[in-house]
Amino acid sequence: MKAVVLVMLAGCELFVDVPTGMLANGDAHPSDGGGGACVTSSACASPTPQCDTNLGTCVECLTSPDCAAAAPVCAADACRGCQSDVECPSSNVCLRDGSCADPANVLYASTTGVSATCAQADPCTLDTALAMVAPMRGIIKLAAGTYERGAPASITQDTILTGEGAILHGADPQMFATMFSVTGGAFTVLNAHFELANELAAQCTGATGMHFDRVALVNGAAGAYSTGCAAFSLERSLVDGNSLYGFYLIGATVSITSSFITNNGGGALGGLVLSTGTTGTIEYVTLSGNAGMMGSSALRCTESAGLTIRSSIIYGNAAPAIDASCVVGHSVIDPGYAGTGTGNLTVDPVFVAPAQRDYHLQAGSPARGLADPASMLLIDYDGDKRPQPAGTAADSGADEIP
Repeated sequence: MKAVVLVMLAGCELFVDVPTGMLANGDAHPSDGGGGACVTSSACASPTPQCDTNLGTCVECLTSPDCAAAAPVCAADACRGCQSDVECPSSNVCLRDGSCADPANVLYASTTGVSATCAQADPCTLDTALAMVAPMRGIIKLAAGTYERGAPASITQDTILTGEGAILHGADPQMFATMFSVTGGAFTVLNAHFELANELAAQCTGATGMHFDRVALVNGAAGAYSTGCAAFSLERSLVDGNSLYGFYLIGATVSITSSFITNNGGGALGGLVLSTGTTGTIEYVTLSGNAGMMGSSALRCTESAGLTIRSSIIYGNAAPAIDASCVVGHSVIDPGYAGTGTGNLTVDPVFVAPAQRDYHLQAGSPARGLADPASMLLIDYDGDKRPQPAGTAADSGADEIP
């Protein structure tokens, strides 16, 4: 017999079979048809080297120190990746791949920090931390609070900015200023909230990549602009209320998943502009309330034939909503789409409260079960499992109906 264990890695859920109750002598636990039972861990062998004495069963772990670095959290006798910073007591930083950061690699900042060392017990300002980023110390952990950003910050090497409860507030008086200018390495932002005012959150030119995971980018000029940046990703994030556009991406390999891109454009460029040479995958995304005066308001595809766009909701945007050159499939879409995508419905997706900017789905939504079977992500924007119920087809859009 095998136990199905849920593991969280890089923001995705993976189900893996772990042999249950294997004793050191090779016998299975009685529940698996064997004749043995463990009393101490010395009777157990890998991959279940610990004895749960309450059950008399060999298990993968009893406490988190029993787990390896790649899956450092013990939950229900099985190891999994971390899901939040609190599950990493040493560094207080949970990374995208589900591992806990090494405290030696972290610079700690707070809104009241005055230190020159950026130590966990003695944090510095965000600008001090940015100036101290180095190849083996490129993670900046922001304490909760509001960080006023009055001037652009330059990112020239691999930098991870993470902070549950941290708000990056735009305070640059210049219209369409850039909060972070990325010209080298990869810039990754986890969990932070951008209140943008006049700004773009980030502009990436000639760098390795730009990545946003569980981030809000709201009420500014734009989410981000990328040209000559090798990779771009957006995962489980909100991009709302930006006056120019959500994202303008040129020549990147993109992965945009499980996110809401809503109410952007305001008469300019709208939600997503995918320009020359852009390739990759966009799936489980909800685009609604976007408006544009220069082309399609929700989704523009210009010389970007290598895109896969599926399992999404693109509805409630100003007309025209979707370029005919965008190949969209298995999605709920606005009327007027003239592209070659298949499996689409043109019907109200039945959002919970779009007037209040709640684009979750009501139980009767036609998006239920519409997702492309090739879309394999196992959690939605809120971290809920998909599909629900298990074994059915998943729902299109950022939200999986419970």
